[in-house]
Amino acid sequence: MIFKLSWKNFKGQFLNYLVYFVSMTFAVVVYYCFSAITYNRSFASRAGQDIHINSAMNLGGILVVIMILGFMFAANHFFLLKRGKEIGLYHLIGMRKGQISFLFFVETLILGAVSLVSGIILGIIFSKLFSMILAKAMFLQVESLFFVSIPSMIQTSLVFVFMLLAVSLRSSWLIYRYQVMNLVKPTKKSELNSKKMSVLSVCLGVLGITLIGIGYFLSYNIIHFATVLIRTKVGFSGFLIAPLLIMFICMLGTYLFFKYTMYLFVYLFGKSKYNYYRKLNMLALGNAKIHIKRGGNTLSFVTIFIAIALGMIGGAASFYTIGMNSVNATAPTDFIVSEENFKKFTQIIEKEPDTKIDSVVKLNYKLTGSRFHLKIGQEEKQNTLSPINLLSLSNYREFQKINPYLKNIELTNERDSVILDSIQNVLGGFIKYGSDFTLSGGVKLSVSDVRPDYLGQSLLRYTFPTIVVSDEQFNEITSGTVYTLMAFDVDTKNEEALANNMSEAIKPQWIAPVYYNYQWVDNQLEGYTSKKSQQPEKTSAQEFSETDEQENWQLNYTSRFLEQRYQRRVMGLFIYVAMFLGILALIITGSILMLQQFSEAEREKESYDLLKKIGIPKKEITKLIYQQNSIIFFPPMIIGVLHASFAIYVFSKIITSSGYWLAYLSCGLLILIYLAYYFLTSAIYSRMIHGSDR
Repeated sequence: MIFKLSWKNFKGQFLNYLVYFVSMTFAVVVYYCFSAITYNRSFASRAGQDIHINSAMNLGGILVVIMILGFMFAANHFFLLKRGKEIGLYHLIGMRKGQISFLFFVETLILGAVSLVSGIILGIIFSKLFSMILAKAMFLQVESLFFVSIPSMIQTSLVFVFMLLAVSLRSSWLIYRYQVMNLVKPTKKSELNSKKMSVLSVCLGVLGITLIGIGYFLSYNIIHFATVLIRTKVGFSGFLIAPLLIMFICMLGTYLFFKYTMYLFVYLFGKSKYNYYRKLNMLALGNAKIHIKRGGNTLSFVTIFIAIALGMIGGAASFYTIGMNSVNATAPTDFIVSEENFKKFTQIIEKEPDTKIDSVVKLNYKLTGSRFHLKIGQEEKQNTLSPINLLSLSNYREFQKINPYLKNIELTNERDSVILDSIQNVLGGFIKYGSDFTLSGGVKLSVSDVRPDYLGQSLLRYTFPTIVVSDEQFNEITSGTVYTLMAFDVDTKNEEALANNMSEAIKPQWIAPVYYNYQWVDNQLEGYTSKKSQQPEKTSAQEFSETDEQENWQLNYTSRFLEQRYQRRVMGLFIYVAMFLGILALIITGSILMLQQFSEAEREKESYDLLKKIGIPKKEITKLIYQQNSIIFFPPMIIGVLHASFAIYVFSKIITSSGYWLAYLSCGLLILIYLAYYFLTSAIYSRMIHGSDR
């Protein structure tokens, strides 16, 4: 009896279950493929030369479970609301709550089992495609990527069975908690169609749009806002608190917008008699109020989820370009090594077949003390006493011949200089320097320009800023200490073998410590930079003072191939996980809105039948359906895209990158997906209303 009812109900709710089935199946495919990659030893070992992919895939799997569990709870809620009268009828004919709960349990279990089996089968089929995409993103060369993982099948089955049980228990709890007879009663619309709004509701509606506007304003002025927070007691943590505070303001504003502001807009639109009595606007406005009241929480959740999904997709694409650009900054040539290690490198290169050094540039640096002004955000200039690296203009131009990322520098007079700072590579809009530098001996340099640093890994230069000065000025400065780096390219047929052999023979390590201590006394810079410590060591009981000698170390070498391989694999893995999670999130949110509207179609069918009886043309009713669905689909889409766009703008002001156009492209992708959901939902909604009349 129960199984026959389940089958009959399934056929009656086919469209709803189809949406549920497609979303669930896609989630199973993603989860299985994530899990299967972690069990693919050949793939994991190949990628494990630089990173471990298991943690990223496991995290992705956990996020998939969280998203799909939320979707299942939401879908189950819509199913219960839509079938309220049916459940009440079961109660009237004598079925106990336990039997009704078991009926829903059977339906959920069958649909879940079909989705699980279908998802695992498709996952096995498409696992090779998923692996190929990941290998392509990480630039891995793997011979065979097809892999059937029994442990992944078991793990996927256990996880989704657990979720099905959780959803079934929640359904039973809802059925037992509420009076099932109340489900038979028609929905009361008197309160929803109230002609008046309370003062509190109006204030909350205005507050919602105001908070969103404040969030956007703070996003547009993120540098100034972060600087204001830095000046407070929170200090430099304000740099991180600012984006989080903006996100909280926008999320609260989003909730109030869909709960009260949209209702306020509809209410004010209906105050105009011309708009209210025009065509079917009276009915459209009434239904809009009902839909907003019922679905306010869902719409706010969907909007926030859309913004997060777009942030994941766009952020992943942007950070990929940032990571790859960092390779050009940290390793512009094949190798940059300390002069002490250069002989070892040449010996290894000479032993490699078909390998030779293509070009070599000797970079002579002077490390000397300086006093300069550093400006963080919009706050006042802070005096900084620190060593800096000096590089002569002729040496810079010599390096420029083999380094394509260095731009031309012109110094108009002897005291001019150009700052090359690695901070500018990423936080170019947040960190600024003053207009001059004061060096030891009273030498003053005028800053003509500040540029990103493409001289190589800053750890090779003790992490201090580098200033390009004229040859005359470089020769004039004698204070501090000197050191040399060797930058060169290698002509070889097997870059990976050379890089691996080099890393095995010469391990990256810290070398050549320098000691420095500077003070500003009587408008003069006093102190030293030396390769030998000039201050006796302190005991553990003695406290550190700002006037004490400080120490810094130098990295011995960098390899472009190793840096590039690492960034490609880390960023490729990141963008792979983020892209699939983002697409899954968009599918889930679109499916939730679709199921919500299908539920509304069942409730509103009688009202539309009444319109047909009084002679309203089908064309006008269909137009009304599309209008009502636009109120549900377009506001989350527009607000979600705006949230994501301003979030991308915040990132672009803090972190410099040329890849943010990919983030905005993901916003366009969302619009296309949601337009497809909108037209599909409206077409099915219209078919459900018209039924056999069509």
